[in-house]
Amino acid sequence: MCTYSFRHIQWQAIATFLLRGGSRNAFDADRNSGAMPENLLRLGGEVWDEERLGARRTVTCSGNVVHHLARVLTDAFATLPLRIARRLTEMRLLDRGRLFEHWWLIAVDGTLMDRGRESDDGPARYRYVVEAVLVGPFGLRIPLMSEFADMHDLVRDKEDCELNAFLRITERLKREFPRLPVCLLLDGLYPVKAVFDRCREYQWKFIATLREGRQPTAWDEAVQIMLMSPANVQFCRRRGEHGEVEQTMRWSDRVPFGDHELQVIFLGEIGPESATLWAWATNLLVTPERVDKIVNDGGRARQEVETLFNVEKNGGFGLEHAFCAETTAAHNLHVFMQVAYVLGQLLVNGMLRRLTRACRKVSDVKLIEMLRSSLAFVPIPPDIPPVGQLRFQNSS
Repeated sequence: MCTYSFRHIQWQAIATFLLRGGSRNAFDADRNSGAMPENLLRLGGEVWDEERLGARRTVTCSGNVVHHLARVLTDAFATLPLRIARRLTEMRLLDRGRLFEHWWLIAVDGTLMDRGRESDDGPARYRYVVEAVLVGPFGLRIPLMSEFADMHDLVRDKEDCELNAFLRITERLKREFPRLPVCLLLDGLYPVKAVFDRCREYQWKFIATLREGRQPTAWDEAVQIMLMSPANVQFCRRRGEHGEVEQTMRWSDRVPFGDHELQVIFLGEIGPESATLWAWATNLLVTPERVDKIVNDGGRARQEVETLFNVEKNGGFGLEHAFCAETTAAHNLHVFMQVAYVLGQLLVNGMLRRLTRACRKVSDVKLIEMLRSSLAFVPIPPDIPPVGQLRFQNSS
């Protein structure tokens, strides 16, 4: 006797994030406006049962969604982003994003998921999450899986940490993709023994940001080796936001990090408005022919996961917003946020960009506003053809 199906509830959650209202209330306010109920039925491939439910189509409220998602284990939804990523790889859409046409670039990083909300169980507690994001071509960032790091050890009264979450999420990645050639893109938290051991065990490559104070002995050794290796230098140029940027790349081979020997790359950039020094530790082979791709296609690409977090926090998705107090429902809603993020990229960078190519400039936020208006006022045709192929503006 339920009015709304499981499929309907899932699409309601996806639409909440896809239309970038920033909160549950923003979508609830006009969820039953115009053609929105009928279009949501079409998206879910459903037919409204007028005999049982009446003639008026409706969309369920977010309260019902939270109530339902609180009763479903997060593992039931965890495969949704993975299934989308697998489908995109089968379509060969992401092949051009591989490093040296072989290694798949996966950025792993943690962030604040939400600031919590007081509940009957106790005061609000911050929730954290570690994301594994596939860095693809055309600026695509495809979330693969989320590992929640807000679990509380009641026995030892101890919080979880990001490094433990990294070990769990990489174990899941290996289980899902046992033969995938992976190159991890990591920030300055991760150049530690546990991470190096995990990558050696799984035969993965990695490019990790190196901070001077994180591994002081290895840093000093890398500087000394660099000074004794004047031939290990490469000069390049790239186009930056404010003009041309000159790059000087130097590297040190076989730098000891405990029982690991890694390569360390130093990148100095001089642009029209600033000068910057970068450093990475990697287990990739570094040569004059390869260093440019390792730096610009690999090391610098780690910023894509920061871009993902920034868009989700400030672009209307509502990352860091406490959507509900119940932990299981909050985790499930976060997974649906990642699903909506991928669908939004495919829509905005694909079809919507082509439809508005005659315009001088249309922002992503404006395109989503137009999408929201379309769903409210333009019925989806019942005989719309299925999607055959995805193409992006600069693909060939």
